[in-house]
Amino acid sequence: MLAALGVAFLGWSVVQHREARDDLQDARSQLAIRRANTSTEARSLQRALQQVASVGNQLGALPKGTSDLADLDERDLEAVRGAIQAGLAGNLTGYNAAVDQRTALDPQHDTLVEQLRQQVNAVITAFDPLTSSSG
Repeated sequence: MLAALGVAFLGWSVVQHREARDDLQDARSQLAIRRANTSTEARSLQRALQQVASVGNQLGALPKGTSDLADLDERDLEAVRGAIQAGLAGNLTGYNAAVDQRTALDPQHDTLVEQLRQQVNAVITAFDPLTSSSG
């Protein structure tokens, strides 16, 4: 009887050992899958952070461009006011000087508008990966 109990216990312990080994193998497989998923998610997060940083860098350039354009527009307005005042006063030399001053601002204005357009396009381009990969 004791021998039968010993054999039964041995059989039970072998079954328990196999189940524990299978459970350990399952746990290792799940851990490997989770590590792979975590690694993929970490790479995705890193890519997203880089894309957000790129957008931030592009956005950071915009205030300077808009500020420069606003300053130039203020100079343009001053030249127009000067031309009007000189014209009303009958000062042809002053009027011509103000018109020449205003005309000289046009290429600068065009250049700044083009730079600002390129900066805005860079922001839009930087946003593209963020909006297209959200799925």
